[in-house]
Amino acid sequence: MGDLESLQYTPKDKSLRPNQGFIGLILVLVILIAGLLFIKSSYFTIGEVVVEGNNYVTVDDVYHIADIPEKLNIFNLNTSDIRNRLLNDLRIADVEISRRFPGTIVIHIKERKPIVYVTSSYGFLELDSQGIVLAAFKNLKNMNVPMITGIRLDNEYVSDKIENPTIQSVVHYLSLLDEPVLNQISEVNVISPEQVSAYTVASVQIRLGSSERLSDKVKLTNTILHEISDKKMNVEYIDLTYASPFIKLKP
Repeated sequence: MGDLESLQYTPKDKSLRPNQGFIGLILVLVILIAGLLFIKSSYFTIGEVVVEGNNYVTVDDVYHIADIPEKLNIFNLNTSDIRNRLLNDLRIADVEISRRFPGTIVIHIKERKPIVYVTSSYGFLELDSQGIVLAAFKNLKNMNVPMITGIRLDNEYVSDKIENPTIQSVVHYLSLLDEPVLNQISEVNVISPEQVSAYTVASVQIRLGSSERLSDKVKLTNTILHEISDKKMNVEYIDLTYASPFIKLKP
C-alpha cells in the first residue's frame, strides 16, 4: 500500500489561474484603449474633402451647407447628417458620401441643372428641367442657359414649380436637346402659345410654332443644328412648324 500511496496523483495548485486571467483582461483593455486613442488621434483627421460632380454649386457652398469643419476625424463623421444637410439645398438632387483611407472624404453631388431663365416682376428666375425655380436674381451677370422672352412671371419664388403651359413646353423642349445643341440656343421667344421661336448664338431662328409634335421638333433641331455646324452652313432660319422642315439659307 505504501507504493500505491506514493503513486497517488496530486493536482497542481490552481491558485495562480485567476490572477493570470485578470492580467489577460487588463492587457485586452489596454489594447482596446490604445486602439481607441489611436483612431481618435490626428492621424485620422481629414486632410482633404473632395467634392465631385458639381458644376453650379461651389465647393465653398458644399462646405458651408454641410457644416464641415476644417479638421474632422473620419470616425466621428456622421455622413447621414451631412447628406441630409446637402439635400436640403434645392440645387442638389442627390448626394453620395464615401471615405477614402486614411483621411479623405469624397462627396459626390448630383445637381439640379438650370435649363432656362425667365423674367419676373423682380428680376430673373432660373428654372430646372422640371420647371422648378432654383434661384432668383435681380440682375444676370452671366447667361449660361437660354432666356425665355415674351413672357413675364409675377409672384413665383424659389422652389415654386411654374405651371404656365407654354413655359412648361419650352422647358421640356430644351431639356430634350443634345447638350452641344442646347449650348447653341440663346433665346426662346414666345409671341403666343402658337408662335414660339428659338434663336441660336449665331442668330439662326428656329420656328417651332405650337407645342404639337414637340418630340419630332426636338429630333429635327438636334439633327439640323449638328449638320449646320459640321457643314458650316449660312442659315437664316429653320421652319419646323410643318411636318417637313424647311431651311432658308442666307443669300
